[in-house]
Amino acid sequence: MNFGKAFTYVFDDPRWFEKIIIPILFSLIPVVGGLVLMGYVMRTNRNVAEGVEFPLPVCDFGVDLGLGFKLMVVNLVYAIIPMLLGLLLTPLSYAIGSSDRLQVLAIIAVIIIGFLIFLYAIAWALIFPIIMAHVAKKNTVSAGFELKTIFGMLTKNFGSWLLVFAGYLIASFIAPLGAIALFVGVFLTSMYSQLLIAHLSGQAYALSTI
Repeated sequence: MNFGKAFTYVFDDPRWFEKIIIPILFSLIPVVGGLVLMGYVMRTNRNVAEGVEFPLPVCDFGVDLGLGFKLMVVNLVYAIIPMLLGLLLTPLSYAIGSSDRLQVLAIIAVIIIGFLIFLYAIAWALIFPIIMAHVAKKNTVSAGFELKTIFGMLTKNFGSWLLVFAGYLIASFIAPLGAIALFVGVFLTSMYSQLLIAHLSGQAYALSTI
């Protein structure tokens, strides 16, 4: 993988600003704009995986909205598990104030559930880029649930996906830096961070499907 390329490819495109400013402006539209932005990032990811010289696409509202919507559906389904675990914490919090024996059991249960949610979050951080890339490639909701294929790519090319995870950690620091440049800067750095991850995961996806 070319880790450094993920940080520079946006600016290698002579039309980079005019390409990214449109999805950024669309992102200002509540809900719908976020889906358009997500779809745009996914198409960038797919272009990287397919070896396109300048992977940044021209924003297409309908196409990007549809692609982003598909990934949102996948995300909502996967969110059910931590949501159910989180719901268990409410009755357990009341049990903590009960008798000593019940209180101890409730505390143990809360610790276990909290640990399970933590493990799920780590696992999700590793497999989400694969899911995003796979949905982008197949352009179907069902692609997000092809678990045998998804985990097969993870195990086949684990080192590359770890680099994607490292890139995600770096991007999480870059995204808020735009606050220094006030309103506009936040959107630019946030977009850049997402495109950084799109490039890394596109590279890893290509290597995982050889």
